[in-house]
Amino acid sequence: MTTADSFEYRDEVAECLGNFVASVSGELDPETRHASKRALSDSVAVALGALDHRASHIARRFAEPFATPDGAVIWGTSMRANPDLAAFVNGSLLRCYDYNDFYVGDRNSGHPSDMTAGVIAVAEWVDASGEDLLVALAVGYEVVGAAFDAFSTAPGGWDYTNLTAIGACAAIARLLKLDADQAKEAFGMTVTPHFATDEVESCELNKRGDLTLWKRFNGSDAVRNALQACFLAKAGVEAPIRPFTGDNGFIAKLANEHDPVPVILERLQPNKKLSRVAETYMKLWPVGSMAQSAIRAALEARGKVSDLSQIKEVRVFSEEGAYQHFIEMRQDPYHPSSRETADHSMPYVVGAAVLDGYIGVDSFDVTRVLEPARQKFVAEQVKCVADPKLGALKDGKLSRAAAGYLSRVEIELQDGTIVHGEAKPFPGHPKAPFSDADIAQKVTQNALPFAGQAVTDQIIEALKSFETLGSVKQLTSILAFDWAAKNQEKAA
Repeated sequence: MTTADSFEYRDEVAECLGNFVASVSGELDPETRHASKRALSDSVAVALGALDHRASHIARRFAEPFATPDGAVIWGTSMRANPDLAAFVNGSLLRCYDYNDFYVGDRNSGHPSDMTAGVIAVAEWVDASGEDLLVALAVGYEVVGAAFDAFSTAPGGWDYTNLTAIGACAAIARLLKLDADQAKEAFGMTVTPHFATDEVESCELNKRGDLTLWKRFNGSDAVRNALQACFLAKAGVEAPIRPFTGDNGFIAKLANEHDPVPVILERLQPNKKLSRVAETYMKLWPVGSMAQSAIRAALEARGKVSDLSQIKEVRVFSEEGAYQHFIEMRQDPYHPSSRETADHSMPYVVGAAVLDGYIGVDSFDVTRVLEPARQKFVAEQVKCVADPKLGALKDGKLSRAAAGYLSRVEIELQDGTIVHGEAKPFPGHPKAPFSDADIAQKVTQNALPFAGQAVTDQIIEALKSFETLGSVKQLTSILAFDWAAKNQEKAA
């Protein structure tokens, strides 16, 4: 008798993931279907608003030599490419601005909607229905939620995208109708070759004074790798035997002190209904999640000031995690010099909200950031402090997130009057969720400058009735508008 006959190595995490994807029911209850549509619509809105971002132009240049007429749509262009490339290029749009959704689990957090562009590209490739895509997204978010509960990427210095890639693999495997064994191999090939380090979040500035552009691509690169793994598994390629639980497997490399296996096994039981897509957090403003409450409070306080010239001082009181992320970790938060240093600066974000009465993508245009009067206001009249009463680091990120990453704002006027913006959860938080009208407004706000009114209306209508679409191509064909060509025609 050989060793192979007497002993078989198994990876219970890979098996659990494979079984879940292949077996979990695709019957979505109304709340979950609505949440999946909301996540899809929010992602499309965010992506379309970034079509003119520097990273977006670079991504399209990268894709041009590989264009193919029968591929998936590169959004906002007439170009098409194979689904892996479409996933990479379209997915980068989601991270050009800090505007897409985020999810906070027991041990990790990140942006599950990183997967959306890749899932759409595969759905378009296989001609899936709208309902098929909504189910796949719900499956993907369910797996991301479980991964964020089970695994922590921090101890080993790894990026959150290692976990969202697992969710993307789940969603794409579902669309490709992989069986449990094929899905197991796909998960193994997702986690084994592509460990992404967290150096992308070092906060170090490059020679332009910006954060690295890779921050715009790390999410879609992870999804592209998961997509490739699924197609490889479908073709018959095998992963290592124990990609998660082996001596040099995924769990060992994470260097977690706890045992994540029981959490995964408990969270991903195929007899449970899909639901966790409804737990994701969304953003009304294109700024990191921990500054959203501060913007809400700043706008509330600003609404009580009739003459901005009478402002003496703006004081921002933030829970400790928000203060750490938007002040302590930044090289010079009171003197931002670029888009990416401004949208990661609490003084600038709050200062801009007070000065302008809104926060949008244009709030961080370099010319606006560098306006002398604005620079002076941010440096001299905005003061930020940590307030552990609003949330302490010792309480853990999950608790602070559930509360809303709270901040409050005081504006003191020259005559001594002080007006307040309260510490409340921000719009898009599960305690203050977006309405359908909010989502439609976000799509309009981001799509209209590029697509025009008629195409924007078509996008909104397709998203509104997405579960009834016989083919995802009914949406992606609308996204094939060529905004750059239209701009050139106008200029001519």
